[in-house]
Amino acid sequence: MAETVVPTSEVRAALGQITKRFDAGDPEPVFFGSHRRAQAVLVPIATWEKLLAYAEDELDLDLARRRLAERRPWLSEEDLDSALAEAEEKASKPRQE
Repeated sequence: MAETVVPTSEVRAALGQITKRFDAGDPEPVFFGSHRRAQAVLVPIATWEKLLAYAEDELDLDLARRRLAERRPWLSEEDLDSALAEAEEKASKPRQE
């Protein structure tokens, strides 16, 4: 996975240079840790945002697959409209205590 693992102390000292490199458009991540073992990684924010969006999409897809596998009966469009109208009506009524 990580070709080169930079010691944490070197990353700490070079953090300003690393962020400038990212600002200049270099997309290469920086793997760091101790004893040549990657413990963490620095990535440009654009890369992080893409990874996060991908992860969220995968979680949504997984949830959809699980729900479809349950084979529960689905509401018809008419039933859904009726349920939403009922919920809206209940929400608009003042609470009685």
